[in-house]
Amino acid sequence: MQKPVIKKLVVYFITDSRYGKHEELAEKALKGGVRAIQFREKHLNDKERFHIAKRLRKITLDYDALLFINDRVDIAMAVYADGVHVGQTDLPAYAIKEIFDGYIGVSTHTVDEAREAEKYADYLGVGPIFATKTKEDAREAIGIDGLKKIVNAVKKPVIAIGGITADHVSSIFKAGASGIAVVSAIAAEKDVEAAARRFVELAHKYKFS
Repeated sequence: MQKPVIKKLVVYFITDSRYGKHEELAEKALKGGVRAIQFREKHLNDKERFHIAKRLRKITLDYDALLFINDRVDIAMAVYADGVHVGQTDLPAYAIKEIFDGYIGVSTHTVDEAREAEKYADYLGVGPIFATKTKEDAREAIGIDGLKKIVNAVKKPVIAIGGITADHVSSIFKAGASGIAVVSAIAAEKDVEAAARRFVELAHKYKFS
């Protein structure tokens, strides 16, 4: 991935309808300085997902931000999203690459998964770093040591995810991560914009200073 894109991924916000409307959460995070949004929604029908994604595309363009769609490459293509993010049981990255020319992120949990995924992925989502209740099917936390092992085993950018709070930002970047993905530590806060700004400030402090 190009350096400007990597910088936008330093804080990667994933929307979650349990904390509010996707569009409202995304815009508040963008006002706080976030420049990468992932739309993740498991419980709506395809038509509803498409319309939300389309609105998110407009909002992210207004802020010169990246939009990624979780799991659904068809919706990503339909709304001209910048990228798609998939898990270990979704459509394989090599198959996505044949039909989609945007960025591809792949969730990984182990060194072996990461090494396999980096053959076709533009970045790797690694975690959960810490225990999290955001994902119902979350695997066991790998901790900072697990993150370091994966960072040292691959050449593609690593985005850490899972149970991350502002207190973890320093240790995550010291471990070599290129970015942090956040859900509840931003979305669940009373002031979403302020929470996002706090993460962006900390991430830039520890990543780019």
